[in-house]
Amino acid sequence: MADQIATSFGVLNYSGMLFNKGNTRTPLSTIIGGRAKITNHVEFVTGQEYTSGGGSQPAISETASLTAPEATVVTREQKTNVTQIFMESVGVSYAKQSNMGTLSGVNVANQQANPINELDFQVAQKIIKINNDIEYTFINGVYQKATSDATPNKTRGLVSAITSNVMAMNNKALGLWDIADMVRGVYGQHAPHEDLCLWCDAVTLFQINADAVQNGLTVVPNARNINGIALSKVVTPIGEVYLMLGEYLPAGTAMLLNLSVLAPVFQPVPGKGNFFLEQLAKTGAGEKYQLFGQIGLDHGPEWYHGKFTGISTEFTKPTYSRSVYVANASEIGVAAAAEG
Repeated sequence: MADQIATSFGVLNYSGMLFNKGNTRTPLSTIIGGRAKITNHVEFVTGQEYTSGGGSQPAISETASLTAPEATVVTREQKTNVTQIFMESVGVSYAKQSNMGTLSGVNVANQQANPINELDFQVAQKIIKINNDIEYTFINGVYQKATSDATPNKTRGLVSAITSNVMAMNNKALGLWDIADMVRGVYGQHAPHEDLCLWCDAVTLFQINADAVQNGLTVVPNARNINGIALSKVVTPIGEVYLMLGEYLPAGTAMLLNLSVLAPVFQPVPGKGNFFLEQLAKTGAGEKYQLFGQIGLDHGPEWYHGKFTGISTEFTKPTYSRSVYVANASEIGVAAAAEG
């Protein structure tokens, strides 16, 4: 595919405020960004997993105790993921850079082009694109470890990572008791069950709130703030669950996440850092830059999380009625009849 360079007639100048119709929300990357890790290897460790012995009552007689039991060991398994490359480029001709005073469209006196610097604008949009690609990949990424220079590494996202705690909803709306049942499942895996966060789309969030309305339950707004993102909260019998409106979730899918074990993993280039902008070699009357970075997702133990699949993608407004109890209703009715 040939380079698309910003030129005077290819990207026209206009005056007026700028409004972006594309997505700029990357809540997962924002929430876990403060726990970023660094690696100097494309494959990194997400943890070691092992199973300790469960509780049971020994039956050891005095005679048996005179002989030591057979030795056993607990083995460990290392879990890993990989970083992958995110890369974009942008180019602007010299003529375009020197022609920012020429305006198209409707203009009035003394107005100027917005943006006033085409290169800065184009670079900013590529940064937004990479941020969205990372958010999408952290949710939907399909794992692949390269076996040659021609094969891309692809980091494993949460949807494919979570395999132990999975609940099929069979096209039903998601309710509070479903969430509670998933928390119970996480608890049953001997994983931490406090401060879990339900990551869902707008339809699912509406379903949860409708269920609360119909059953007289409460969704607490603004119960917690993480990196500037406000989370609401529901209470289950064995733990509180925060609710977050996520992006790029597959239709009918929601995830119960333990945010404390999630982290982005950067693989910086020595002397340049990670996600850096650099100018490329000149081949004509213009400038071309590239953005480059490598990042992967540390999702921790997959059994720390849960996943709902097959959630209904439709929302029905709640209908509810309020019952009113009137003391001595029968006596009041008899008296009213007598007066009549």
